Parts: sequence; structure tokens; C-alpha cells
Amino acid sequence: MKIIITSPSLDINTNVSGISAVTNFIIKLNTQHTYIHFEIGKKDGESRGLAWLLGLLVMYWKWFFLMCTSRDFIHFNFPVDKRSIIRDGPMILLAKLFRKRMLLHLHGGEYLMHDDHPGWVKTMIPAILSGNNPKIVLSTVEEEYIIKKYNCKNVYTLPNCIDLTEAEKFERTEHPTDGLVLLFLGRVVTDKGLEYIFQALKALKNQGLPFTFVLAGKGPDEEEYKTKFNDLLGKSFDFRGVVGGKSKSNAFKDCDVFLLPSFFEGLPIALLEAMSFGLVPVTTDVGSIANVVKHDINGILVRTKSSEDIADAIIKLSSDRGFLHQLSTNARNTIFEEYSPARYFDLLNNIYQYE
Repeated sequence: MKIIITSPSLDINTNVSGISAVTNFIIKLNTQHTYIHFEIGKKDGESRGLAWLLGLLVMYWKWFFLMCTSRDFIHFNFPVDKRSIIRDGPMILLAKLFRKRMLLHLHGGEYLMHDDHPGWVKTMIPAILSGNNPKIVLSTVEEEYIIKKYNCKNVYTLPNCIDLTEAEKFERTEHPTDGLVLLFLGRVVTDKGLEYIFQALKALKNQGLPFTFVLAGKGPDEEEYKTKFNDLLGKSFDFRGVVGGKSKSNAFKDCDVFLLPSFFEGLPIALLEAMSFGLVPVTTDVGSIANVVKHDINGILVRTKSSEDIADAIIKLSSDRGFLHQLSTNARNTIFEEYSPARYFDLLNNIYQYE
């Protein structure tokens, strides 16, 4: 069938977004259906001026026109955060008003599993999640929470998945005997924990621990952190900007450890991709991450906003290469054994058939 699927821009040069990565993955590999991409959201670096406002009004008009004329199924990707609730909430409610067949695909967000909401959020979220239309969440923890909290119906757990084609061609046979290569790849924004990475690396440098830090991505805080890491690390800092295709695969192949101490997440695509290449994740237990990363088994979980935990994890991996290798092997095996694209699309296509 034809499916309208929403997300920010699919062009990685204008937008770095996990939801866009999920959407690209679905459109590319789920050949059982024909997808029509409906772009929602601001591009990276786009200011909220008059042009942005006009573009927002045009987007709403296009959506209203679709609701009036289209009979296609809607796959609505929705991060439960302030910006999306304000921008996307009215679009979802309009689709409900027109009685459209619609799937809500929830992608974490600051308000998904927290009770301390402003009053308007407490009103909007139940309205958005009401009704019999299917909802996808990224873990059983999220499923149990929204059923209990919002009395949601027809909730399905479907963890994110990735294309494993490139990872299948790569085998990590050994790690360097000198300094580890650490990677952050994603949206360059403070709530990904970049300040705590900076403080951790500053402490490690003062201790004389050898390492290289690779920063890949784009975002509103890009210039600030490029300057800070470059001033701190000099030649031990490698900024690669936006990576995709071969350049992204090369970034994973070149590195040993994946740093993601985010304040909140859903189930990050970059995390799954990194693990599939055998990088050891050092990440916070937020969103659905703990469903994938098991502490001291296939990665290391650190406390939110703790530069000390990040530094300790890097020291542990650097000093015990046998431990590093075991976690690396387990990380790769986790993704290949539990995050099969074939299984993902079997489940997704079954959800699409819900009536």
C-alpha cells in the first residue's frame, strides 16, 4: 500500500536526525510498500525567522490538503518532546479528526517517561495517544509505562533496527596497543552530554592517558565544541563533520569506543550502528538504551551528567584490552543476533495491517 511517512529532512547534509535515519532505513528496505515522505521539522542551522514561519504555515496547509484528499495510510514519527508536541500535535489531532488510518511511532523524548510535565503537556499527550490506532514504542519498559500512565490501546514494542550490509563485511580482529580512538557521532548539541565528554577527556589528558577523540556530526553547538575540543586536544582531535555512507562506515572502523552520555534518548540508530562494527558503547541508561547495552557485558552504562563515570570507563577499557575485546565482540553479536532487519519488517508490516 501507499504510506505517508513523516520525519525531518532525509538529506544528512542539511539535517542530522535519528528519526530521519530510521525513516531512510524503512523507505530503503521495506519494499513491500510504497512510501511518500512528508518533511516535518527545522533543518540544522535554519533560523526561526519569517522564512521559517512561512515554511511552517505551508507545511500545515499541505498536511490539511492531504487530510482532505488522500486515503493513504500514515506512519507518523513522533518524539515526545516540547517542540514536537507543539508542532506535530495539531497535525496528529487533525488526522484523527479526519479518521485517517495512522500509526504513531514514538521515538523517546524528554516527556515520554517523566511525570513532571507542564499543564499543557499533560493535556496534549493523552489527546495525541488516545484512540485505537496502533502505537509503536522502542522497548517493553516504554510500552508498560504508556499503557499504565495514559491507558493506551494497541501498543507494540519494536526496537529500532539498522542495515547491516556494511557491518557484515567488517571484522574487528584487534585493537591498538597504544591509545584508544573514541567516537561521538550524532547531533552536536549539549543534551547529548558533550560537555561531560569534554570534562572527562580533560581529566584523562591531565592524567597523561593517550587517546584520540573523533567528533562526527552537525548541530547547533557544533562550533562551540569544535573549538573546545581542538583547544584541549590539538592533534589528538579529529572533527569529521557530517558522515554518511562510506565515510560513516570508515568512522566506525577507525574507532574503538562509542561515547553517548545523553540526557534523554529513544533508541539511537548511531548506537546500534556503532555496536554492529564492534565499538564498545559508553552510554547513559536513558530511554530504551538499557534494553540493548548491558553493563560490563557488551558496553558500559554511566550515570547521567557524570564526567567521572565517563573517564573511569575509558580508563578501564584502556587498561584492560582483554575486557575491551570481549565487550566489543559481545556488542557486535548483540546487534546481529537481536536486531535483524527481516524480523523488524515482519513485525512492522503486521502492525500496518491492524484494523
